[in-house]
Amino acid sequence: MTRGPQVAVQVEALSKSYGTLQAVRQVSFEVDHGEVFALLGVNGAAKTTTVEISEGSHARDAGAVSVLGHDWAGRPRALRKRRAIVLQELAVEPNLTVREVLALGDES
Repeated sequence: MTRGPQVAVQVEALSKSYGTLQAVRQVSFEVDHGEVFALLGVNGAAKTTTVEISEGSHARDAGAVSVLGHDWAGRPRALRKRRAIVLQELAVEPNLTVREVLALGDES
């Protein structure tokens, strides 16, 4: 029996403001398991903010985000252990070992 696509990431009416600047306004999308998804837009379109909220790095002001059926709002440990993020630039001290960098993830 073949199962149809399953939603891996679901974002509904996502909103995020920084002071009076509404960076993300009512964004909604779904990404199915195995699907390649691209978030495109001009500089300042809040692509990074949307992705950071979706990966659990930033809190949202409104809306819902579900990754693998879990909501980041509660920061479930099981979900943090299942995510893998490849950053465009290194954001940790360059003298840390791989083990030390991985241990930083366990502290959040």
